[in-house]
Amino acid sequence: MGARSNLARLFPRPEEGEFIPIQLIDMQEKLAGWSPQLRRSVYVDDFKDTEGLKRVREITLLKVYNWLLDGESLIELSDMEREQFEEVMDTFIKHGGEILFTRKRSGGRLVNYFILNDSCKPDADVEKRSLDEII
Repeated sequence: MGARSNLARLFPRPEEGEFIPIQLIDMQEKLAGWSPQLRRSVYVDDFKDTEGLKRVREITLLKVYNWLLDGESLIELSDMEREQFEEVMDTFIKHGGEILFTRKRSGGRLVNYFILNDSCKPDADVEKRSLDEII
């Protein structure tokens, strides 16, 4: 894995200038909290399941196909990050392209950020023709 080990994992952590091509699988509203026993974040659906968790917060959890991992990854989004993702997703649905996941510095910390790369779309306009015309 080498230098890309921060990109090809369940919770990818790209640096500024590093990009991960992704494809949306699912998006869910969850409660997230830090579990001192498990030493990792835990995601639950109900507030009653947050007992023993620290820094409990509402998040959006994206399940994406990570092309660098060749498997699924999870990306935790704040409300602001979700809005930015939804704008990119709307443009993707209308015009196609490829969604890239990165992080950029904002107020001294890295935040999740999504970019639509439309350079992978074919330049040629597809001409609509019937099969009879081709044969």
